Amino acid sequence: MRTVRLEAVSSLIDIPRHVYTPGQWATLERGVAEYRQEQALNADRAEAHVNLGTLEARLGNPEAAEGAYRTALRLLPSFIPAYINLADLYRQQGREDHAAQTLREALHVDPENAAVHHALGLSLVRQQRFGEALPELAKAAALRHDVPRYAYVYGVALHETGQVQQALQVLRDARHRHPGDREILIALAEYHRSAGDRRAAIGWARKLVEVSPRDDQARRLLQSLEQTP
Repeated sequence: MRTVRLEAVSSLIDIPRHVYTPGQWATLERGVAEYRQEQALNADRAEAHVNLGTLEARLGNPEAAEGAYRTALRLLPSFIPAYINLADLYRQQGREDHAAQTLREALHVDPENAAVHHALGLSLVRQQRFGEALPELAKAAALRHDVPRYAYVYGVALHETGQVQQALQVLRDARHRHPGDREILIALAEYHRSAGDRRAAIGWARKLVEVSPRDDQARRLLQSLEQTP
């Protein structure tokens, strides 16, 4: 029952407070207190402080969340999830320079971590620092060919910076590795259309419909391409 209550806390804390009755809110607060106590039993472990940081962030307590993540890093400076969560907290606060710096610190610890390179690339994109972002996104995609999202985001970033042919090549290569990935197929269809290659765009849209026959967006995309003169 205790495990169920603690799992329920994680599921319920994102629901706005006004949805709860006073009694329900009081029950949830007791559950939150119990969750904090549970993590305090493992206060010597970085994982417990990351759990607390995540809780505080979701409760809207950014200072407490930052303190918990930094405690985790003091306990275990090589614990990558603490860096990633702290960087994401900064992102939520609009402190992208702090987010990027935190992720660079993580790369000093684990320079081949694809998730960190990807997160850093996205942070730099949000700062409009595309020249720095693209190598990070490329590195993430190269390190983890098994994660289609990394290749997709890299391809989109290339396209947005005007490197159309490079973007299409990245996406085509990714499609060979992940033939059923919906995002990659949509990007290939849309980008070929914007490049003026309607025939190729139709081909990719048809492949999209083949892998997602019940996808209304896919059917509409194919229909619009086929009807365009």
